[in-house]
Amino acid sequence: MKHWWVKTNLCIILSLILTTLGEQPVKAQNAVICTNCGTEWTQLMNKAMMAKQVATQAQQLGTQINQYKDMLINSKGLSTQVWGQAMQDFSKLQNLMSQSRSMAYSASNLDGQFSSKYGTYDAYLNRKMDAKDWQNKYAQWSQEGSDNARYALKGLGLQASQMQNEQALMQQLQSMAGSAEGRMQALQVANMMAAQNVEQVMKLRQMMMLQLQMQANYLAQKQDRMATQEAAHQRFMNAPRVRNDDGKTY
Repeated sequence: MKHWWVKTNLCIILSLILTTLGEQPVKAQNAVICTNCGTEWTQLMNKAMMAKQVATQAQQLGTQINQYKDMLINSKGLSTQVWGQAMQDFSKLQNLMSQSRSMAYSASNLDGQFSSKYGTYDAYLNRKMDAKDWQNKYAQWSQEGSDNARYALKGLGLQASQMQNEQALMQQLQSMAGSAEGRMQALQVANMMAAQNVEQVMKLRQMMMLQLQMQANYLAQKQDRMATQEAAHQRFMNAPRVRNDDGKTY
């Protein structure tokens, strides 16, 4: 558009000059003839078109450079990636529960340990328990009940300490998300946050398993107490009666 405007103005000026010259008396000896005016105007127009093409190419080159910059930013990854320590945390809780004398869900020989600790009504009915056996049973129930509650509280304390580390980790991830450059870094931060969500769900499941373990231990101990007491009562009722000298039966 700019070159067209320049060309139009030049043509108008040239027409005015020729008109003015035509109004003056023309003398044959003073006549001026332009022999190469068309060639000069053509050269000027060609140069203007070349300048326009160069400007267009420069603009296209600048657009391509910006596109390359965007590609580099979007493909740039994070220098460091932060992940949680869920597996280590799970191992700590399992090791803690294995120290308890109550039954743990992670026991390697759960059936054998359960059978050795807790009996059935028929087993206690066929077994004559003396004072020493009763003393050992009461000691077992007391220790298991105490461990069941104590190590459950320790497990909660362990989870509480892990939550502090997880909060610091989430704050770090949020900071990384706010300073992420390009799509690649944003995706990497999103993946790390998703991994943290999965770990939190897994830890929640582990806490539910711990709660169910406490309930199972309590029910097993309660059943064991009832079985021993009922069996002892039944043996007493089935015991032979003894008559003394005065005829009374005991």
